[in-house]
Formats: sequence, structure tokens, C-alpha cells
Amino acid sequence: MPRVKKTEINKDVSTNKKKEKKAKPKAKTSSKNKAGKKTITSKSKITKEKTSKAKPIIVDVIDDDLENETFFSDESLETNDSNLDQAKDFFLNLEENETAETAEENSEIIDVYEEENSEKERELNQDTDKQKQFFSDLVAEIREKKEVEKNVDKRSKTSSKNKKSIRLYRSLAWKFLILVGFLAVLVFYFSFSKLTILITPEVEAMNDTLFLKIANQSDSETRPGDARTQVEGSVNELGVEIDKTYQASGEEYIGEEIIGTVKIVNNYSRSQALVASTRLLSSDNKLFRIKDSVNVPAGGEVEVEIYADKVSREMAIPPTRFIIPGLWVGLQDSIYAESEQAFTYTQKMQKYVKASDIQLAKSEAYDLILANAKERTPSIDEQEVLYKTLEPIDMTLEVEVGDKIDEFSIKVKATVVVIAISKTEVENLANTKLKVRVPDDKELSEFNPNSLMYVLEGYDEDNDVAKVKATFSGFMILRSDANVIDKESLVNLKQGQIQTYLKDYPSINNFELEFYPSFIERAPHLIDRIEVKIKK
Repeated sequence: MPRVKKTEINKDVSTNKKKEKKAKPKAKTSSKNKAGKKTITSKSKITKEKTSKAKPIIVDVIDDDLENETFFSDESLETNDSNLDQAKDFFLNLEENETAETAEENSEIIDVYEEENSEKERELNQDTDKQKQFFSDLVAEIREKKEVEKNVDKRSKTSSKNKKSIRLYRSLAWKFLILVGFLAVLVFYFSFSKLTILITPEVEAMNDTLFLKIANQSDSETRPGDARTQVEGSVNELGVEIDKTYQASGEEYIGEEIIGTVKIVNNYSRSQALVASTRLLSSDNKLFRIKDSVNVPAGGEVEVEIYADKVSREMAIPPTRFIIPGLWVGLQDSIYAESEQAFTYTQKMQKYVKASDIQLAKSEAYDLILANAKERTPSIDEQEVLYKTLEPIDMTLEVEVGDKIDEFSIKVKATVVVIAISKTEVENLANTKLKVRVPDDKELSEFNPNSLMYVLEGYDEDNDVAKVKATFSGFMILRSDANVIDKESLVNLKQGQIQTYLKDYPSINNFELEFYPSFIERAPHLIDRIEVKIKK
């Protein structure tokens, strides 16, 4: 709020014109009195009284702006001088218009008035000087205040500018930090993001064959045109004789029979002899006979087989006690028979030799010859032994088809060639051949020596040279440093796209994807950040 300053200003300056107008009629009335004399006392007194009675006026000066300075400038002081000039003009005009009668009176009044005005003018000049000094001081104070306010405004503006600049710098700093952070993330992504692909390769089987030649040391030279590889070994002939019995498998129905055994008990003081076909009678009157003659000692027991005269299924009775009807009645309680197991009803069959029995004996003769040769050949771990039976085989068979016998025998004589091969040498040859066949991006993962299979293709009896074919197998997988995957094709691919891409490789059995950092499931933009590892 602007400061209000109170100032006292004399009212005479502002009201001179009004006083002059009011003084004129009074001068006329006072110039004439009853005595007919001229007087100016009343006029001067009135003027002095009005001048002396002029009251000071309190003026409020508001320091609002610089317009107040113009109000109290030199123009306000010049107005007082103009008022005096106007008063002079007024009285001069009055002199011209007055009659000759009042001219002298008016001149005196003017002289008095001029004297009074000169005094007033001096007073006014002094007051004006004071007012000018006051207003000049006031203007200086106002200007000083304005300067202070301007300085304050400048400082406030400077501080606001500083604040704005600080906010601007702070905003720029945050933007710079965000940009640096973004660049750091990009650098981290390109420099530290990594994809590791762990591949479990597909195991592929390999098969191959070796053609070998085995001979005794004296015949170990390789003959021209022989493409077989000679290996260390030996070739020997071994004579074999076989004699074996076979059961006839043919059966012919010839009747029925009851099969069983009984125990003859003799509780008498003398031994008792019983002839074959002695009758035995069961408690349910079923009759049986013993097959052979027996002599039962006193107080002893003898076991014997039985048969039935009339064979039927009802004769297969459970264990029971039998009397011997052919003995004296007094001895039947002391000498008797009893069975411990039930009798069996069966059909009686006749065995005979069938053609299949003879064929079986002949076919098994070869196996028997080889089995006999193996039993007679010492076993050596470092050698693989092959056997070959030389033709013809001497086979003696003393039965013919249809002979009614339960069994028959066969005798065989033959010569067996025993070929011993060095297993270590053959395994090395097979392993080397498999390695040669393996492609450059793969390696031999396994060779099982037990997979070697030997087949004797031929035997030269004159030179004792055996021809053998050896088949074997192995497994190959990708090499650990094989470039099986085109890493350039994986750049910036997502996890699903990488999985689809790797599934098309037949040499990959399984794979694992390891992303770093783990939350980024996308291949890096740089090929060098993609690593492929092959598991063994």
C-alpha cells in the first residue's frame, strides 16, 4: 500500500482570485462614507484580516507513482504567479472603466494593494521556496525509494531468473542422466547379453566290414591279387568222434493197464514164497496179480508191481489192504499185501522210431561235433576262435524208421578246422576304419569290440588258409568344436523362433537355451555373444 505523507499548504495561493473578486465591491462601498471622505483603512484591514485568517490546508501525498511528482512540480508554483498577474490585469481594467471620480481612489487602493501584494509575494516566494525545497526533497525521497524498489525488483527478477536457471539446469541434468542411463542399458545389452546353447548331439550308428585272411606262420605271405588283410592267427585240424543215444518218439496204442505197487508183509515165523501172477484181493473184491515171483522172509516185507486181469478205470483204487486168497486161511492174517499209493489207470503204448527221430539225430550231430571241438580247444582271451566242420562226416545209425524200440544210438566221426584270430589286431583295424569313415564335423564316440561278428567264408585245405569276414559297428556324434549351427541366423531371434530353428537339425537330439540376463529371452545382436556348446 502506498505511503501517505501529509503536507501543509497555505490557502491564499489557491484562492487569490476569489479574494480579489470579493474585495472589489467592498472597496467601492468603503470609499464613501457619511463624512464624504476617502478612506482605505477598511479595505486594507479587511485584506489583512483575510490574509491573516488564511488557514493551512493538509494535503495527503500518496507515493503511488511518478505522476505525483508532476503534480508538485514547478507548474504548481507558476500558477501562483499567474494569479498575481491576473489580479493586476483586473485592477488595470477597472481603472479604465471607472469614472474620473473614483480614479484617484482606485489608484491609492492599487498602491496599497500592490504593497500588500509585494509583501504577500515575498511571503509567497518564501513559502514557494520552502514548498520547492519540500517537494524537491519529497521527489528525491520518492526517487530514492523507486531506486530501492527497482533494485529490489532487479534482485527479485535476478533471483527468479536464478531459480528458473536452476530449474532449467536441473531439468537438463535429469535429461542427461536419463540419456546416460539409456545408453548404459544399451551398452550393457550389447556388451553383456549372452546366449549359450547346450546341445546334446544325436548318436548315429555306423556299420562296416573287414575281410581278413588267417594262415599259419609259415604261410603268412600275402599273395598277389589278394585284397584281404592278413592278421595274426593260426589254422589247425582236429578229429572228433561222437556217440549219443536218442529216445524213439513214435507211440502205438496196444491196450490198457493198471499200474501200481504193493508191499507184501510176512508176520509169520517162516518165510513165504509167492510165484508170479499170485492173486491179491481187495476189500471191495477187486482182483489184482503180482508181476514177479518173490520170497518174503519171516517178519519181513517185499515190494512188487501188480497188474489187473480186467482193466478198467474203476480198478484205479486208492491205498488199501489186500488178502492173498492162495494161502491157507490161517496164514492170511499173518501174510498179506497193502498199497501205499493209489493205482493208476493208463493206456498201454508201444514205442517205435520215427523219421524225425533220425533227422534230429543227424542235425544235432554237427552241433555235437563243434561242442566237442570247443571242449577240447583251450580258451585264450586274446584270440577269437572259429570252427568249421569238414565234409564228409562219417555217421553210423543202426536203426531204421519204424523199428519198435524205445531208444537208439548214433555214432559220428568228423574233422574240424580250428581258426584262431588275434582279437586285438582286428579291433584296431575296425576302430581305424570307423574313424576314417567319420565326417569332419563328427567324431567316433564309441566302438564296442563285442559288436565284432566273425563268419568263416572259406578254407583252403591245401594251404591251410582261412578266409574270414568280420562285421562291426560303432557310434559317432558331433564334435565339440563343430560349427553345426549358423549363429548368424540366430541373431535377434526370440526363444520360440530359436527352438523351431534348432529342431530342424537331424544331428541334434536335444538342446537347452541359457539367456543372460535371464529376463531377456532374445538372442543378442552380436554373433560373438552367441555360444554353442556340445555335450559329450
